Amino acid sequence: MYIYIKIDNICGIDQEIKIDFIAEPRKRNKKETVVEIEKGKNINKLTGILGCNASGKSSIVKAITAIEMFLKYNSNSEKGQGEEKERRFYRRIEEIMPKANVNRKEEYSVIELCAYINNCSKPGIYTYRLEYTLNPDIEIKTKEKLTYKRNFNAKEETKLDIKKKRLESEIGLKYNYRDSFIQDIIDEKAIYSFEEKLEYYKCFYEYINNELIYAEESIDNRGLQYWVILNWIEEDKYTLEQVVKLIDKTIERFDTEMVEGTKQKNIYYYNKSNRKLTFYDMSNGTRKFLSYIYLVLITLKSNGMILIDEIENSLHNDLVKFILKLITIKNSNSQLVFTTNNQYTMDEEIMRIDQMYYLEKNDDGKTELKRFSESLRHTKNSNQVRNDETIRLKFKEKSICKGFQPSMEKIDKFVEYIDNKSANKCLKK
Repeated sequence: MYIYIKIDNICGIDQEIKIDFIAEPRKRNKKETVVEIEKGKNINKLTGILGCNASGKSSIVKAITAIEMFLKYNSNSEKGQGEEKERRFYRRIEEIMPKANVNRKEEYSVIELCAYINNCSKPGIYTYRLEYTLNPDIEIKTKEKLTYKRNFNAKEETKLDIKKKRLESEIGLKYNYRDSFIQDIIDEKAIYSFEEKLEYYKCFYEYINNELIYAEESIDNRGLQYWVILNWIEEDKYTLEQVVKLIDKTIERFDTEMVEGTKQKNIYYYNKSNRKLTFYDMSNGTRKFLSYIYLVLITLKSNGMILIDEIENSLHNDLVKFILKLITIKNSNSQLVFTTNNQYTMDEEIMRIDQMYYLEKNDDGKTELKRFSESLRHTKNSNQVRNDETIRLKFKEKSICKGFQPSMEKIDKFVEYIDNKSANKCLKK
């Protein structure tokens, strides 16, 4: 499970922010939304980030997913194809990694994550820090560090600390080309040392690449929705039909048919009157919701993390609540991180206030990520926070997410400007 994520100098993130998944010890309610990994240490299953348009939500998503892309990039690279081939691969990884903030192009971008990984040969707490630059004038392109400790109270051990002139992951290279590296090692002690260190690389690499699901913008694409729902029909049609009946009473059952002369299948569904309808007769909201649920179910099985950007798009609040509630099932240690433009998505019936974050600009114009529970205590100068405090009310009062929400006064002035501009055009005519 993810313990924290730090991000600095990536796209719209112009100063360091931290998403902390450690649950606050004072909060004893909604225990189904936390997992105890050590005595007194609970991890939040749910984390929501509220922000207005252009506040930096997408930058956070890009940073979290960048680690996976960076680690596994070399796994598909073709070696030994000449210098030109090597340069083409290098340009491609430059295009994949998020850019630095426009005001800090001369500095390194930083992503640091800490995770409790227990389903591997070296269970414990892994902290990974990546510093990288896309600036061609800086010689050292990558600084990569991995540390490990058995538990929170144990001493931290450094497993990797390296600087490279190339934009590539040492962990990814060693993991994917293990046999090639071993062939070049003659000394048996060196081989043993390499293989021991590789076990830590393997635990971290496989956790990041196998346990993180990003429900990206392409979830709105009908082709992807078709692929997801087709997989669900073939794996567990009964559960799919149970879910869809909860949200669309017109749908009775699903079926598939082979397209004549091809290997492709068409998806059909039948209504209460047993009328056959096509996959594309379903609303985009229904298709999108079913796609989300399928990905959440995969996440629940793997005890991984699912990342959803602007979760409320095309979905009613009750369907978002459905997704949030599903992640809290007792027999899974999975996590959901979502961003939203809508304060009503932060549902106090399901979420604790220490699971809610919001973005705003400070007096210097820099983006800040604030934990709702901490900001309430700071405002009240007290450790006591009433349960009836809601992020919805604070958002409506414009006391949070400041710097992005235009005031009604400014909106009224703009409307007046347009009104006057239209009137002047009429007078000229």
